[in-house]
Amino acid sequence: MTLNSTNKLLTLLLLTNIAISQELVDTTIDSQVDSSNLSIEAQQNIEKLDETASKLYFEYKDTLNEFKALKNYDDQLSKIIDQQVIEIKSVKEQIDSLDDVNIDILPLLKTMIDTLGKSIEYDLPFLKDERVNRVNNLDKLILRADVTTAEKFRKVFEAYQLEAKFGKTIETYPGYIKIDEDELAVDYFRLGRLGLFYRTPDGDETGYWNQNTNQWNHEGSSLDNEIKAALDISNRQSPPNFILLPLKPVEKTQESK
Repeated sequence: MTLNSTNKLLTLLLLTNIAISQELVDTTIDSQVDSSNLSIEAQQNIEKLDETASKLYFEYKDTLNEFKALKNYDDQLSKIIDQQVIEIKSVKEQIDSLDDVNIDILPLLKTMIDTLGKSIEYDLPFLKDERVNRVNNLDKLILRADVTTAEKFRKVFEAYQLEAKFGKTIETYPGYIKIDEDELAVDYFRLGRLGLFYRTPDGDETGYWNQNTNQWNHEGSSLDNEIKAALDISNRQSPPNFILLPLKPVEKTQESK
């Protein structure tokens, strides 16, 4: 083999080795690049997983805190409900006992109202319509379910107090009276429960309630001065003074005989 041929062969072999080495280098670099890309992708996935895990952890903590808060609320609510159950039971027992009280109180109130009505019927006929209406309203009141027993008792008691005051006071008020088919405007004078008198504004007609006959005694103008003086005293137009008025004699008791 000639020298020239040998050189050509060596050159060819050298070029081949260089090509192979270059290919190996390229392959290695590509492998490193691919490996780096995989590492980057893996790191990104790890970071995403870590972020997801952190998010789940904080959501878990929030859920746990919310659960604790709800449990505390539930425990408190349970105590409130238990207390309400006790209170409801107590109210029911009070209602049951109130029904027992009503069984005794309501008939008593009815008896008191009937007694008050009879006393007005046999009493002097002053403010008769007003007092009778008050008794009728009490009769209606005790039948109402929307009014408490205490309120019913209070109203009846107030009516008794009002009637009791009539026996300790004097009073004058305007009204009308029928005389010989004529209805006249008059001024009434009430002296406690001892006497009831009337007088027309001009003084021509005067009279008083006769408790023996339970009717009016019409005296013309004969009691004009006396009743006029009584009216003035009641209206505080004159100072208190002695006045001669016809009254029913006080009946003697068995002990005073």
